Amino acid sequence: MKILFTKVLTNTDVEKRLAVPNNSLKHFELENGNCSKSFEVKDENGSTWTFRCYVRNDGAYKKPVLSSGWRQFVLNKGVHQGDLITLYKDVEAEASYKIEVQRKIKLLGKECWSSLEPDQPTGATAQVQTTNRRNRRSYSSLAVLPDV
Repeated sequence: MKILFTKVLTNTDVEKRLAVPNNSLKHFELENGNCSKSFEVKDENGSTWTFRCYVRNDGAYKKPVLSSGWRQFVLNKGVHQGDLITLYKDVEAEASYKIEVQRKIKLLGKECWSSLEPDQPTGATAQVQTTNRRNRRSYSSLAVLPDV
């Protein structure tokens, strides 16, 4: 899997549409001058979502966005402003995309990113896997997700 982009979400990204970095546009393979393309994305739970990548056809600055399907994803997953998304593309498989959403949490006094659990409301607990490097043991910890 190749990372297409990682982005901390803004209010506009969450409330309207996701602005996509211009340098990622080539990975959506818009063909024959088309200004949009629908594609399927799998989340970390294996659910499939259909998004549409749309590019303005006028002006020098194309401003690509994910429109159709994006808001439904945001609402169903409980995505908030400040969450981190990563979009991947499988370079081995044709048009295979994956999306990951993470939220910043405080664990043992340090801020870190934790994957959202399915349908997890804010204020709930998340299980976070940490590894002690000295003795190579893994520990599971519970952390309270902040209300955003």
